[in-house]
Amino acid sequence: MAVQQLEVLVRTALFKPANALVGLLLQGAADRVDAAYQPKPGQQFKGRVSLKVDGIFGSFELKRDYYYHEGKKQGYYPADAALGLEEGRTPALARLVCLEGADESSYQKAENHLLETGGIKISARQIQRVVQPVGKAAQAWQGREAQGGGRAVPIMYISGDASGYPCAKTNWKVVPANKPTAGAKTRMANLGCVFTQHKCDEKATRCVITIRPLMLPPSPP
Repeated sequence: MAVQQLEVLVRTALFKPANALVGLLLQGAADRVDAAYQPKPGQQFKGRVSLKVDGIFGSFELKRDYYYHEGKKQGYYPADAALGLEEGRTPALARLVCLEGADESSYQKAENHLLETGGIKISARQIQRVVQPVGKAAQAWQGREAQGGGRAVPIMYISGDASGYPCAKTNWKVVPANKPTAGAKTRMANLGCVFTQHKCDEKATRCVITIRPLMLPPSPP
């Protein structure tokens, strides 16, 4: 227990100067962004506003310019957009939070894991607030239409496979068999994949390919 506490204390001690350095660098970047920003028509400068920013090393205060568009009833912080802040979190922390939120079965587990592994204190509710808008943007990006143009693909491979996976007894499906009580203890999962080959090396031993997996819906219970 003493060794465990020692390592946690050392981590905390190292995080403090690192957090101060990150805050100093981002404040300088915010000042340069605000100095170079040209307000758009209708935007009015409302002054400097402080924001508590959370990063992977801790929290720090960031001061940046605020503009408001009366006609659109919309506020805008140029530095926030330039620095990629998500709900007051740095890009590094936002990425880590989204990874944990997607990997864990609940936001509460994501909160506990971040605290135990990285000493990052962020509540489950805050994790949800960061993940949801990023998730919507990611879904929109994934659903975008493919852009035309480019060279034709000379070779394309299409492959598929299927495998059964266990399911709960309540989802068993009774099927005809030697015994009237027999049931299927698995469901079928199908996976298709498309490979497009673009070029090979001089010896034709290595090829550059693009893989596009396609998950098909599982068979009904």
